[in-house]
Parts: sequence; C-alpha cells; structure tokens
Amino acid sequence: MNSVEAPLRAQAGLDVDTLGELRARLQAHRMDLLGREGQLRARLAAEDAATANTFVAGVEGGAAAEADDEVIAMLHHDDAELAAVDAALARMADGTYGWCTGCGEEVGVARLKALPQAELCIACQDVAEHRRGH
Repeated sequence: MNSVEAPLRAQAGLDVDTLGELRARLQAHRMDLLGREGQLRARLAAEDAATANTFVAGVEGGAAAEADDEVIAMLHHDDAELAAVDAALARMADGTYGWCTGCGEEVGVARLKALPQAELCIACQDVAEHRRGH
C-alpha cells in the first residue's frame, strides 16, 4: 500500500467520509490530468511532425506556431495543477491535509469541497494573489 492509499483518519475538522470523498475527487482529477497531458503531448508531437517536413510560411506558419504555444501553455497549466493535486494527496497521507501551509490554521471544509487541492486558507490565498499582482 503506498502512502496515498493509507487509511484515512479525520484531520483539520474533516470527518473520514468527507476526507474519503475529497481523496476520490483528487485521484479522479489526477487521472483526468494525466490523460489530458498524454493527449496534448500527442497533439504537439503530431503538429511538430507535420510542420517539420513542410515549409510553412505566412498565415499558416503563424497559426501553427500559435497553436503550439497554446498547447504548451495548457501543458504548463496542467503540470502545475497535477503538482497541486499530488501535494494534496501527500498531505492527506501525512495527516496535514486541510491545514493552511501558510499560517497553520484550518483551510476550511467549504473551501476544500470547492477546491480539494487548496493548500492555503482564504486569507493566505488573498495575500499570495496580492503579491503576484492578481
């Protein structure tokens, strides 16, 4: 049994049933992200192969480059999302899930139900977004 499959115990104001539901959602989201990553990488490889052997100029070349940039941006977003999901599953395994990694207070059940991979409480999230200029 790996650490992600360890028996659940209540933590951060979450009962075992809610924690199990959140873990199942995180695992399903993880599988979706991995599947989408494979599709995006295949799409990027197919587009690379199509343009590698053909001279593409003008509008068609610009559209191909823009499509590649879009796929790359989606891959970066999905990689970050996957890292957040994996980190949440690791926090579940080590018993720290539901506690803000910024201030140590509870993240809150409602926030976790809305965003199971949340690692910050709303107050710390607001501060983080303000620092990033969002």
